Amino acid sequence: MCRQIHKWDSGAREASKKKKIALPPGLAKGMAAEFAPIASTIYQCMDLPCLCSYLRGTATANGGCTLPNGQPLQKSVRKEYRMLTDDERNRLHAAFRGLKNNGEYDRIGRIHSQMSAAGGAHSGPAFLPWHREFVKRVEFALRQVDPSVTLPYWDSTLDSNLPKPADTIMFSEYLVGGSNAQGLVSSGPFVNWQTLSGRAQIQRAVGAQGSPLSQTDIDFVMRQTQIDQVLAFTAPQQGCPYRTDFNCLEYTHGNVHIFVGGDMFDTATSSNDPSFFLHHCFIDLIWEQWRLARQSRADREIAFPPDNQLCASPQHFGASPMQPFSPMRNIDGLSNKFTDNLYSYAPRPTCTAGGDCGSKFLFCDSSTGAPRCVSRIKPGSSCAQFRTNPCYGGVCQNGLCVLSSTAPPPTPPPITPPPANPTPVQSQESCFNENQCCAQWAASGECSRNTAYMNEWCKASCGVCKPKYRLIDDCTDRHNQCASWSRSGECTKNQLWMTENCRKSCNKCGKTRAQECGGGGGTTVTTTTIAPAQQCENSDGCYNENVCCAVWGLMGECRNNAGYMACNCRVSCGHCYPEDYNYGSCVDYHRSCAGWARVGECQKNPWMSENCRQSCSTCYTQSELRRMCGNRAGSVAPVAQIRQNTPSRQPPSGGWGRDNDFGGGWGGNGGNGGWGGGDPWGGSRWGGGGGGGGWGGGGGWGGGGWGKRSIRAANASIAMPSFDPDDL
Repeated sequence: MCRQIHKWDSGAREASKKKKIALPPGLAKGMAAEFAPIASTIYQCMDLPCLCSYLRGTATANGGCTLPNGQPLQKSVRKEYRMLTDDERNRLHAAFRGLKNNGEYDRIGRIHSQMSAAGGAHSGPAFLPWHREFVKRVEFALRQVDPSVTLPYWDSTLDSNLPKPADTIMFSEYLVGGSNAQGLVSSGPFVNWQTLSGRAQIQRAVGAQGSPLSQTDIDFVMRQTQIDQVLAFTAPQQGCPYRTDFNCLEYTHGNVHIFVGGDMFDTATSSNDPSFFLHHCFIDLIWEQWRLARQSRADREIAFPPDNQLCASPQHFGASPMQPFSPMRNIDGLSNKFTDNLYSYAPRPTCTAGGDCGSKFLFCDSSTGAPRCVSRIKPGSSCAQFRTNPCYGGVCQNGLCVLSSTAPPPTPPPITPPPANPTPVQSQESCFNENQCCAQWAASGECSRNTAYMNEWCKASCGVCKPKYRLIDDCTDRHNQCASWSRSGECTKNQLWMTENCRKSCNKCGKTRAQECGGGGGTTVTTTTIAPAQQCENSDGCYNENVCCAVWGLMGECRNNAGYMACNCRVSCGHCYPEDYNYGSCVDYHRSCAGWARVGECQKNPWMSENCRQSCSTCYTQSELRRMCGNRAGSVAPVAQIRQNTPSRQPPSGGWGRDNDFGGGWGGNGGNGGWGGGDPWGGSRWGGGGGGGGWGGGGGWGGGGWGKRSIRAANASIAMPSFDPDDL
């Protein structure tokens, strides 16, 4: 398992070297939405009202949803697989078969197998949040086939308590299927389940290696108090300051993959086997139990290990994109919305002396002490160690489980869904641009010049996907929910996406996209010629411009304040990945740092605090940064302090000016707002003197949009120093 995790890490690091800087080709006000303002596919939903629209439901007055079959749409309650009723289990199997038949199961499975495109899936802190989102999407796909279905979890500790865990009834024709002598699944609901490689059957080698999870494994996780021991660095390189414990959840979860064997043994093939999703549901349950026991509600959404390339690949940074689930970021996998709105977990099976576990597939064992639920044993396996009959469908005779004449029949492969199932929902349009200027940018060659940005945010115009609608239409709705979203105010709340994709419902037919996007500086012209793009100015190479970037990323600023962060926090937001230094280390990231520090740049230039950490003595902890930085990107620009007991900085008398509004910048017209006035940072002013400078008026991020920063003309620099210290 250790070798596999390090192999995945190496692949992710190689993939990160191909990352290109992804900045928008136009003004800041043309920045695409960093997070889908509305869910353009069912997989982006984070609440039941959103799911309702994709399951053909009807919204009710009390905020509920009535499905076409007359039943209410409810939050999923994920049970242990063996606790499902026969009807629930048959519906689950039929829904899986429906996904397999329509190709969606294989499409989802390929996501997991394509590790180079999903570097945050394994080998680091993003492992748990990535799989939480992945499993959520599988459950949504199942509910499109049958909205009554929920994805159960497989509590493999119920099998670990058997003398020989491979004897569990779980891997038999009565549940997820039995295997023949070659290890090919030959019975149960997933027989004739062609794999992604074209093999006719799933392959398993249950019990040949590895082991199920034990209660000891879970108890270890629950004892942890530090986030880096749960969202763990499992493939650290030499120099990583965080220790690796081989009892962490990513490692112990891997033992179960090895225990099932066959397709489950390797990442590239593990999603061939539906038991993969049941296993990862249980891993998610353990993580959620730890969150509830050890974290406050607020910390659950923002606590993430420090970004450090010596500890994990950059794809594991907290605010890095959660590929391929764009526009999500790793930190989004920590959202409370998952369990607030979408699903909860039923308690793990328990029993009391003389009782049962509530399932014909489990029995209550008291032979080793306190009563506990254990998986029943399949026919033909050893049963001599138990006082209570452990056999499924029979009795223990001469030390072996013998099937009785009244045993229930094996689970047949589902051929058609149960009669009460609703008709599977047809796939919705999922190919969209995120900005109304995408077509114009594409026409001017940005798809090839600015591939990293355009392929992510202008997929339809760049041919990354093929929409069913006509891209040239300027007065149509591209999504069947446009009218509903318009009535709920999305045209105003989420202008970028809605103006591109819901033009009719948002009353945007009066002007073409070419007219809206043809001019610069916010001017509307009637030509299709793209005005020269004003570019964000920042340091050459791949750097953050501010020591607070990582904290702001965890606060959601890569999404909420996309323009500022795309320019100033490129590393933390995953717009580029460093190749010539290891981000997160307490070292200097540039060879000239020591020289710049000698001439006082540490106390004048905020860039130095982030990128010259050793020379400026600015190796801050996460808690120190949170105290320094606040929640709003750009609100502070800390420099290294040369004296202790320096009076604490206070906001200028004019406040911060208007909130982030790219038309008016950081100070807007608010008098001495922003970093104007005469207040120095380390002896140098932010901007020219008085109210017009700094982050307000026409300078900074003001009327110039992505134009040159007027603060460059002032005494202080906010980017890499432009001189060679050796020349002084």
